[in-house]
Amino acid sequence: MKTNILLIITFIALSLSASAQSVIEDFNENSESNQIPSELVTEKIVRVSNSKRTYIISNENESFSKGDFITLVLNSKLAARAIVAKSINNVAGIKIIKIYSLDLFKLFRTNLEVQVIRGDDSFFGAKKKEDEESEDTAVIKDEEDLYNETFLEDDLSMETKNKRSIKTDNIVSINYGLIEGLNNDGSSQRYTHLNGMWMYQFEDNIWAELGYGQNLINDYPSPGLDTKMTNLTLRIKYTVAAPFFSYVQPYLGFQIINATSPNAGVDDPTDDVTPSSAELDNEINMVENLKKKNIIFGVTVLKRLVPGWFIRADLGSDIINFGFSLEF
Repeated sequence: MKTNILLIITFIALSLSASAQSVIEDFNENSESNQIPSELVTEKIVRVSNSKRTYIISNENESFSKGDFITLVLNSKLAARAIVAKSINNVAGIKIIKIYSLDLFKLFRTNLEVQVIRGDDSFFGAKKKEDEESEDTAVIKDEEDLYNETFLEDDLSMETKNKRSIKTDNIVSINYGLIEGLNNDGSSQRYTHLNGMWMYQFEDNIWAELGYGQNLINDYPSPGLDTKMTNLTLRIKYTVAAPFFSYVQPYLGFQIINATSPNAGVDDPTDDVTPSSAELDNEINMVENLKKKNIIFGVTVLKRLVPGWFIRADLGSDIINFGFSLEF
């Protein structure tokens, strides 16, 4: 009798234990934040790029460094996965490589505080489904994936990203071109012109470009004298994607050309022939005739060579250019 009672008590105890363990396991599986460590650091988003691909965040706690994988947590939920591209002076530049929650990701803004997980974020409790759709595209297999635009497009499935023909915010260029000037007889002549330009994408496919260049005209406004031309341009461009990894950018802008020749209009006592006052005045006028301010228009064509690099051509009322461009 005592033996039977003991067996019954043991059976009931084992049943209750199994039931309690099942409840705890269900709680652990369904709770997304029950394993957040108390030492999770909090940082602040300092700057957000227009593309929402790259961010500058604070690193006051110095809890991560260049090359680390980190996860940004918002409202006690995983928001996005990123890689640290650079860390210096308690701030870090990061590139987003995976989005866990698009709704949370859309909340990212300047001065927003987020929590940061360095390295493995599996302890956070986020359930990983074996049959998760497009899982392979969300995993970085090698370094080249960081520069693969298709890979980034899959993770950053945002309407604003899809609208951009060129995903980056900045493009700098160095060019060698032909700019219109004057000959000694007053006729139009083009001179070789070295210039540099910087473009910034402030809205989807809309760019502002600032350009500066200069060249030297020999024997102008008279033999033995040289004149320096400077060219400052401001352009507004719109980008249209073209075949063969090319982009066409019609533009409208404003150009300021200045010219200086310190010895123009100055009598040189070492000359054998003394110029008349009319000739000296003409030298000054010829330099002044090079100066102009006018509205410009034209088109820029970019052809991608390799990721990050383009060859470039400009055909406009202000200049004819050929050069190389770098995006960042």
